Amino acid sequence: MVVCLCSCKSTAGTDHDQIVKSAIDLAQTYVSSQDYDKAIAVYEKALDQADDFRLSYNYALALSETGQYRQAAEVCANAFTHYPHIIAFKKAQAIYLAMDGNLADSNQIYLEILALDPYDKEARLALIAQYESQSETENAYEQALILWNQGYQEKTTIEILYEIEPQLWSNIYHQIVK
Repeated sequence: MVVCLCSCKSTAGTDHDQIVKSAIDLAQTYVSSQDYDKAIAVYEKALDQADDFRLSYNYALALSETGQYRQAAEVCANAFTHYPHIIAFKKAQAIYLAMDGNLADSNQIYLEILALDPYDKEARLALIAQYESQSETENAYEQALILWNQGYQEKTTIEILYEIEPQLWSNIYHQIVK
């Protein structure tokens, strides 16, 4: 799954934008032929010349395609310190940490995301899924209950609540899920 963020225009200047555009175009050519090592090298060289969120994001994606999940997570963490308004870096970091098998750190990143945006349903559901995969039922239930109380009183939420505490949620479950 490689996503390119090259449609955004930077205000850093013409030379900066040209470096970014050229690097992304060249790297995408390598990605298309599944030569991720060359794409990674292009992003590394470009980042030495122009610090840009698009380069960092795509660099992390290329790293993840080669199974370098820990490094991809580190790129995202570093990028978030430079671009703290781009929550996508934190989400990608959490995903890469989970892919690397480090669920405890991934959970922590999801909690940081939710501290920044408590109504981020996608992040909360991902956290719930991870808690469930770790048999941390109490934490999963707590997060699902938060979703419910935030107004996400829908099929997905009630299914989670019912799965964990069927006796408490049976009536509502049967009303919503028919």
